[in-house]
Amino acid sequence: MKHPELTVSVSPHIHSGYTVARMMYENAGALIPVALAGWFFFGWPALKILALSAGTALLVEWGWEKLFGPPANIRDGSALLTGLLLGCILTTEVPWWIPILGSLVAITVGRHAFGGMGNHPFSSVLVGWAFLEISYKEILETYPLAEPRFLLEASEFFSDPPLIAMKDDLESILEVPWSELFFGNVPGTLGTVCVLAILLGGAYLLYRRIITWHIPLSFIFSAWLFALIMWQVDPEVYAPPTFHILSGWMMFGAFFLATEKGTAPVTPLGMIFYGIGCGVLTIIIRTWGIYTEGVPFAILLMNGATPLLDRIKPGTAGRSR
Repeated sequence: MKHPELTVSVSPHIHSGYTVARMMYENAGALIPVALAGWFFFGWPALKILALSAGTALLVEWGWEKLFGPPANIRDGSALLTGLLLGCILTTEVPWWIPILGSLVAITVGRHAFGGMGNHPFSSVLVGWAFLEISYKEILETYPLAEPRFLLEASEFFSDPPLIAMKDDLESILEVPWSELFFGNVPGTLGTVCVLAILLGGAYLLYRRIITWHIPLSFIFSAWLFALIMWQVDPEVYAPPTFHILSGWMMFGAFFLATEKGTAPVTPLGMIFYGIGCGVLTIIIRTWGIYTEGVPFAILLMNGATPLLDRIKPGTAGRSR
């Protein structure tokens, strides 16, 4: 009697229907509140920067796919997300070619030079930004004043981003209401100033389980705790911890940049150590470094530690005989 042939394919055998493309598009959708906040405070130029950055990323991904084939795939949404994230960390004062050049470097050098999505060791978004920051620092650090479209009045507290004001005159920030920082009525990059909008997007990512709490919470709490220690040591030299949390890229980095797939650890304990490293390094760079913002450099440094942190695994159940 002839036995029927049994063919076993590679797992998973039952697909949930939740694809990489769907995850990327949902991640991009979480940026809608951030984009709207950028428009609210900085006007239509904010949407122009996002469109140029995202459009260039899609075009470069399409060109790479046509020239070299997989793993480039314009339909999976990863290029769109990269372009949108890069646009969010630029100001509306940059010339039109800056988001185009940044997206070009992010897709080609930051991602495909290492083998495509999931293979790049460093955040492709921050690779593109770092190239721009090193090459065109003065252009990137020209910040517009926040001019709310309605409801709010333009802030009278800041003529420069809060972190620059902190380094220039610490006493000037102590009388600023936290609400100005929380709502984003301050100069800065278009996607990082409004903490409320970032929390809405981050809450959606957590609700949809696209990210877990480990990296954002450990990032923010470790930064707050380390800043608190420094503030307790000498409050006349170091800024209050809440100021650090509500200013700069802190929230945006914790929810959207540090959690980039493929560059962050995959184990819960590894994620926690990764977040702690990002938080502590951010405060160190902000406090004693020559750069105003420490978040992008902290994330890039911890990206390099991800392979080591991925070696932290849970113990095996049972025992061997």
